[in-house]
Amino acid sequence: MNNDLIKLCINSYNGTITKYSQADTDHVIRSAFVDMFGTDRPSFKQIRRAGVEFYEIVETVLDQTIGSKWEHNDFFKQFVESKDMERGDKNEFYVEDRSMLVASKLAEGHWNLRRQKLDIGNSFSVETFDYGVKIYTDFLRFLTGRIDWNGFINKIQEAMEYKLESEIYTNFMATMQYLPPEFKATGSFVEDEMLDIVDHIQASNSFAPVVIAGTRKALKEIVGSYSGGNSIFLSETMKNQLNQTGSFRYWNGIPLLEIPQVHIPNTFDFALNDKRLMVLPANTKPIKLIREGMSRIQSNATSTRNMDQSLEYTFITRYGIACIFDTSYGMYELE
Repeated sequence: MNNDLIKLCINSYNGTITKYSQADTDHVIRSAFVDMFGTDRPSFKQIRRAGVEFYEIVETVLDQTIGSKWEHNDFFKQFVESKDMERGDKNEFYVEDRSMLVASKLAEGHWNLRRQKLDIGNSFSVETFDYGVKIYTDFLRFLTGRIDWNGFINKIQEAMEYKLESEIYTNFMATMQYLPPEFKATGSFVEDEMLDIVDHIQASNSFAPVVIAGTRKALKEIVGSYSGGNSIFLSETMKNQLNQTGSFRYWNGIPLLEIPQVHIPNTFDFALNDKRLMVLPANTKPIKLIREGMSRIQSNATSTRNMDQSLEYTFITRYGIACIFDTSYGMYELE
């Protein structure tokens, strides 16, 4: 397999090539694949002969680029712990015991104390599933110059990332149902009620710093808590933040984190609750994400079973997603 070509393809997608323009880079990549097939308009026989190497390259590139943009996503950096493992590797996450021992005051001269069990935490595995997408004809468009390399890879990558992101955000928001009454509030946003939740979460987590997370609409409710949203009471910095991001970066010294809204697949309905604010310890990663094994591509280049004789290929990869909190957290359900 051509490792230099793979590296060039990955760097092209990530935008880390500075020596050449994107157009020149696309030309080099396209020329390499044309040489591989012997023509820019390969027949079924030529694709059958050289396609194995081509699909191995695409599989490797996608394995190393799917999710690459998450490194720059504040939500993922804050809350997602990810692992990359081969089939058969030990699929295990460890959650520490967060119980607090209670110290006692006692009179001198005896050892009569109630003993407390020190738990060692728990280990668990994340169930993985196949995720796939099927496309056709785009490779020929790439070879003939009607679509660039990044556009070709994006066809698969965007579909996979959107699916995984939707599941991650939805699972994350759904964990808020089982909370003690002290850790949640319902109704119109009241500053003191939110601060009570923040204090409960910090007191339950050894006074660790917290973050308030929600969709843009949910965070907008916090903006309105500043003197009814009257802009004359906002500093110029706050006005600029509001204009540029739709929210503030901090509220009462607490960081605010936007959770991007997503659609329910194949609809224009929003998947995430726009009326929910979550108060979370800033030092925890409750979302567990696993990529297991290598991706694979199946092509119909060995036959003409499609009635329109089109080329199609199916990309399948395997991921596992779970959300588990080993710390206390809170919620404000807005009306």
